[in-house]
This record gives sequence, structure tokens and C-alpha cells, in this order.
Amino acid sequence: MTSPGQPLLTLELPCAPPVTTAVPSPLRRPKAPALGLLVLGLLLVFGPIIGGLFAKTAAGNQMIDQFAPYMQSDVLARYGGDIHILHAGAAGLDTIYDRQDIPPGRFPGLDAFRSESAGVVGRASGLLDRVRGAQGDYEQVAQIGGFNRIPFLIVACGLVAIYGGCVLLAGRRSRAVPAVVLVVLASVAVAVYPFVGGLSSGARAGERMVRSLAPVMTPHQVRQLQEDFIVLVNADGELSTTFRGVPRPGQSATAVDTLVKRWPGISSDLASLVGVVNDNISNFNALEDLDALTRGAGLSGLEAFPWLLVGIGVASAGLAVAALPRRGKESS
Repeated sequence: MTSPGQPLLTLELPCAPPVTTAVPSPLRRPKAPALGLLVLGLLLVFGPIIGGLFAKTAAGNQMIDQFAPYMQSDVLARYGGDIHILHAGAAGLDTIYDRQDIPPGRFPGLDAFRSESAGVVGRASGLLDRVRGAQGDYEQVAQIGGFNRIPFLIVACGLVAIYGGCVLLAGRRSRAVPAVVLVVLASVAVAVYPFVGGLSSGARAGERMVRSLAPVMTPHQVRQLQEDFIVLVNADGELSTTFRGVPRPGQSATAVDTLVKRWPGISSDLASLVGVVNDNISNFNALEDLDALTRGAGLSGLEAFPWLLVGIGVASAGLAVAALPRRGKESS
């Protein structure tokens, strides 16, 4: 203690150490993945346009729609009955010719039919067999949801990727996370579409359908079928008129009469089936072009299509997440 009047002693305290706080490092923009996302987006937008993907998928979808009435089991069974009547009628006509000793040239239309009946019936049977053989695969392809909308889905994902790449490269940092979320959502939509829309199974069926129908979906085949139809029309014209006076023994008469009676329906069936083939040759070629996209690599383009979409989705989502701005290690 100090006595009254004595001055207070000066108290000297040591200096307190300075208070330091960690200084956060600035956000770093990973430019490489952001630039990759931007480039991928440009490819997704312009690739389908340059490659004609819009036209090809629309053509393939149109072919599927137009073949629908001819891929019904009852319709195919009716066509089978038509061809059986043609075959029986040709055989009956041969029997009549042999028994009645009809001279060549008396019925030129029937002479042409008799000489070409094997080829006419064979080609009609071949067409029916091809269509019938593709029926199961066709039904799977027809179940693909929105096949012609796939290019729009790819382009939409590309536009979102371009937006995300621009934001991540030069946009405000506050918009980075929403942009990445948007890119990821678009990527997931593209990646899961093959499994939700039935493309994964339908694409394999589409490749088999293309191979099955390829031999008959040609201009040469259509021209031959059209010429066969003319032969049948001329033969029916003579069967219905000048040939009626020729005696017809036994079952041969029944076969020929059945052909004459059923000809209007048979001709309608043949004309419509050949017509749908002729109308869809260009559509089939477009579908075949899609299948040939990766044929050089030993793969069917249609079979590779689902995995291409999965790859697009995974790549765009991965690049977007990798391009998120992030901090380095904190410095004191």
C-alpha cells in the first residue's frame, strides 16, 4: 500500500500479441472443364443439324407410322391367304391348259401369267415373309416414345451446356451453382431417356428390323412387284371374260373361280402393300443411314444410340460439376 500523498507506481504490462484471422483464398474457376462443357454444348447443338439427325429420325418415325396397318397379325394372315389363292389359281390354270390343249397365243395374258407365275408368287411370298419376319421387332420399335424428338433433346442439352459453360467461364459466381444444377438436370434427362422411353430395347429391335426389310425396300424390288401386278391384272381380265368359255375340270375350276372371285380383294391388298413399300423407300434409307453411323467401328448405329445418349449425359454432367468455382487451401 502507499501512504497518503505518495504518488502511484507506474504499472508496466507486456504488449498483447496481435490478433490474426485466416484470410480466405479467392475462388478459383477451373477453366478447362468449363471450356470443355462449352465445346460439348456446341457439338450437341450443331452436330444433329449438320448430320441431318432431325430429318432421319423424322423419316424413320414416319415409316413406322405408315407401316402400322400392315403389321397386324390378322392383316398378315389375310395376305398369306391371298398368296395361297394365287398359287392354287396358277396350278389350276396349268391343269386346264394341259387337259384342254389350249394353243399358245390364244390367251396372251394367261400365257404371260403361266410363264411367270413361279416368280410372281415367289416374290409376293418373299415380300410377305420379310414383313412377317419383321413384325415382332417392328412392334418393339413402335413402342419407343418420341423417337423423332431425340434430336430436340440433344440440342436442348447442348444449349443448356453452352449456357452453363459461359456462366462458369465468365458469369457471376453467384450464378455458378444454379447453372451447374441446370446442366446436371438436362444431362440426367438425356442419360435416362433410353431406359424410360424404351430406346434401349427398341434400338436393338430396330437394327434387326432394318436387316430383315433391306432386301425388299429397294426401287428394283418395287418395280418388279409392280410389273408382277400388271401381269396379274391382265390375267384376271382374261379369266373374267374370254376364258370363261373354256371347260374347267374338277378342282382346277374351283381354284380358278376362287381366284377370279377374290381378285378385287387380292389386288387391293397387293397394291396397298407394294404402295407402302414404294412410299417409304426414302424413309427406310434414312433409318438405314442411322444404323450405319457407327458401322465403320463394327457397331450398329441404332444399337449404339442409347449409349451415345448416356455418354452425352455423363460427360456434360461431369464437366459441369468439375467446372464449379472452388477455393484453394486457406492462407493465414
